[in-house]
Amino acid sequence: MDKLLEVKNLQVELLTPYGRVYGVRGASFDISEGETVGLVGESGCGKTLTAKSVLGLHRPDRTEISGSILYRLKSGERIDLLKLSQRELRKIRGSEISMVLQDSSMSLCPIIPIGKQMADVITVHTGADRKEALGIAEKLLEDVGLTEPAMRLKCLPGELSGGQLQRICIAMAISSHPRLLIADEPTTALDSITQAQILALIKRLSAERKMAVLLVTHNFSVVKRLCDAVCVMYSGRIVERGPAHEVMNAPRHIYTSDLLKSIPDGTKRRLSAVPGSLPDVYKKIEGCPYRERCSLGCEECARAAEKEVGPGHLTVCIAAGGDKVG
Repeated sequence: MDKLLEVKNLQVELLTPYGRVYGVRGASFDISEGETVGLVGESGCGKTLTAKSVLGLHRPDRTEISGSILYRLKSGERIDLLKLSQRELRKIRGSEISMVLQDSSMSLCPIIPIGKQMADVITVHTGADRKEALGIAEKLLEDVGLTEPAMRLKCLPGELSGGQLQRICIAMAISSHPRLLIADEPTTALDSITQAQILALIKRLSAERKMAVLLVTHNFSVVKRLCDAVCVMYSGRIVERGPAHEVMNAPRHIYTSDLLKSIPDGTKRRLSAVPGSLPDVYKKIEGCPYRERCSLGCEECARAAEKEVGPGHLTVCIAAGGDKVG
């Protein structure tokens, strides 16, 4: 498959009153057309910072970003998104790349009907008039599985459930037929049944529209259901990446193995917990960032570099030999 997005050595540093925060430390990965890639890791590891960097959603006066984010336009031209101005990025947002944020209730204005909000987005990206936009919006709500879509368009966000609002946000995100959808924790605060429905919806839309998806999550169970490939992130660095089934079944980094051990599997065994906490975000880290919490950590880990351990499977763990770790 042709590469749609290539992120190379992405570094995101936040300028705060307390000092420089090293949010993303040299992340690299790619997404092909129609592929679903999971970006997984614990809270605070830099997943959302990475996702927002693709669309340039950071405040430029408080953020320093380096590296490159190469994207192939519908025209076939390959551009570096980090070199575009905000005006140029606005042409990319929605039409080429869309994003679904974590909290759907915060993504919609509480005092404006759903129909007007959707119509405004559709009009901007398609040039349709208001009547046409409302017709498109109604069809989109039907596509994402909402019953009585015409009635939903007249509702205010507060009159709908969290699952319904998330479907509406997804409908708005796909309204201009983007080639890449970034879904940042799309099942946050939803019950397990609604979570499964939202994940199934994203999977179906991706297949029907041949749309690539970058799924940001802390849940490996979500990765197992939805993703073709996975990137495991820790303290701002991608410590392992590769085909999802391979990473899940034969992890090659100790952190990945430790994460998988923390997933309930229906047995009565006690779940494993990782001792310690994330490294100081105000300090630079060389080599593997997990070494201070790793059961096999040593001085050599400070010089660890990414290496290939199988076709398309890479890790920074020096313990990764011929067999899976952990």
